[in-house]
Order: sequence, then structure tokens, then C-alpha cells
Amino acid sequence: MLTIGGTVYPTAHEPTNCDGVSVTGATVVITDANNKVQTLTVNSVGNFQSSASVAAPYKASVVYNGVTLSMITAQTSGDCNSCHTVDGANGAPGRVMLP
Repeated sequence: MLTIGGTVYPTAHEPTNCDGVSVTGATVVITDANNKVQTLTVNSVGNFQSSASVAAPYKASVVYNGVTLSMITAQTSGDCNSCHTVDGANGAPGRVMLP
């Protein structure tokens, strides 16, 4: 069972077509409530996922080419795409995207 999963896109308002970024070296870094860090590789279509346990609330960042883009608030749901939609939901500004 996945505990964290989502898609990284090139911009904040990409359409829903299951086609995220196609880059090498992007990662999503999850730091849980116990300061346990998981570094998730972003694959060739922008997807990332983990089945490892995550103590909530957790913090998330996208790292690419030495630049980090971090979420402002800690999260409790691992379904990243549920809030990171085309227009954003539940306070998200839009898609998970590269820094």
C-alpha cells in the first residue's frame, strides 16, 4: 500500500493528462514528524511514490539541480495529487512542480 505518491509537473497549472516532468535527478524529500527523511526519486513521467511508513504531520520538498521548493505547511495525507490539482484544492496553489 502506498503511503506517499504524486506527480511532479513543469508548471503549477498543467492539465490532467498523466504526463509530468521528464527530467533526471529530481527528488521529493519527505521529513516526517519523527524527523525521519525519505528521498523519493521522480521517474521519467514525473511520478514518485513510497510504501514506507510516514509519521504525520510530514513536510515535503522537491529538489532539482541543487534548488529546493518546499511546502509551507506540514501535511497529513500522502495522496499528493488530491490537493495538487490543475487549480489546486484545500489551499494548494496547483500542481507539485519543479523548483
